[in-house]
Amino acid sequence: DSKHKNKSRDSILLIPNNSTPDDITLVVWFHGCGGFGQRTFSKRIIPQIESIVQMRYSIAVAIPEMPWSSNTTTPCKRQGRVWQKSGDIERYVADLKERLKAWALLVYKRPLGAVRLVFVGHSAGGSALSSAAVEGGLCRLQPEDVVWSDASYGNWLDRAWTGCMNKSEARLHVLVRKWGKPHKHADQVNRRYFKKNPNLWWDYQVLNRKIWTHAKIGDRALSLADIFPPGC
Repeated sequence: DSKHKNKSRDSILLIPNNSTPDDITLVVWFHGCGGFGQRTFSKRIIPQIESIVQMRYSIAVAIPEMPWSSNTTTPCKRQGRVWQKSGDIERYVADLKERLKAWALLVYKRPLGAVRLVFVGHSAGGSALSSAAVEGGLCRLQPEDVVWSDASYGNWLDRAWTGCMNKSEARLHVLVRKWGKPHKHADQVNRRYFKKNPNLWWDYQVLNRKIWTHAKIGDRALSLADIFPPGC
């Protein structure tokens, strides 16, 4: 990436010490504008992992660096210019699973078991969800959950739904701050598709803007979506 200060973007895979390979949830997190910096990890990703670890879940979190990261000259541009080529996102997830297999053998001396897949897009990360859904790879991977964390800007959610998610069995979670742009666009999608068909399942949460900031939604996206319910 010529617009990255190191000429290439990174990807980080975090696996807590208490995760086991028998049944693990792989969360793929698409960050927002200016993300992949210290705040993304110290204030957003790590606290959410710690909460999940306390509930005794096995989890791994992958954070691929987007073209709009803090380490680029385009910290809020080039949105959506990822996962557009056939098989791109599938190859990425396949590589993650190979690394998880190596971890399982190295740490536990046993093979990797079932891998539950979850995608999260926060803010500009919604454009990555949209691109992957339009290409179709997002749905071919058969994730259990897809979370839009105040990420339904423009027509991203609509394009994702018509791209492949209307044929997917993934649980769709849409978190928005009341009266924000993502709320406006998500409401249009809600009226266009979901209100007309009550048999369609989706988790649409409109959060009080006096309590929830855009950043706070990202900091609590996994708990808000209830991906890891306590006691399970």
